[in-house]
Amino acid sequence: MGILFGLMIAFHILVSSLLIVVILLQPGRGGGGMGAVFGGGSSSSLFGGRGAATILSKATGVLAALFMILSVAIAMSGSEHSVTSGAAEEAPLSAPAQPSGE
Repeated sequence: MGILFGLMIAFHILVSSLLIVVILLQPGRGGGGMGAVFGGGSSSSLFGGRGAATILSKATGVLAALFMILSVAIAMSGSEHSVTSGAAEEAPLSAPAQPSGE
């Protein structure tokens, strides 16, 4: 495993952890989403204005974009490393077991 691949994995874990924390720190929308969908409460909360974007919502967007970019980069660079590539070399091929003569 290369140094760059290991650094990408470590950074991906850091971004993932930060994304979880930032999402959990955001306040709830209030009013409940399902109540507004089925007619309970005011329907303006479903399609109304979001208000000003907070620093947490901006951080969520940035971290989500980083998460997706890193996921694609790791998948592309990790495609050279296969889990089963060394298995064929190590395991000897053998014939299947024959049933004993009955």
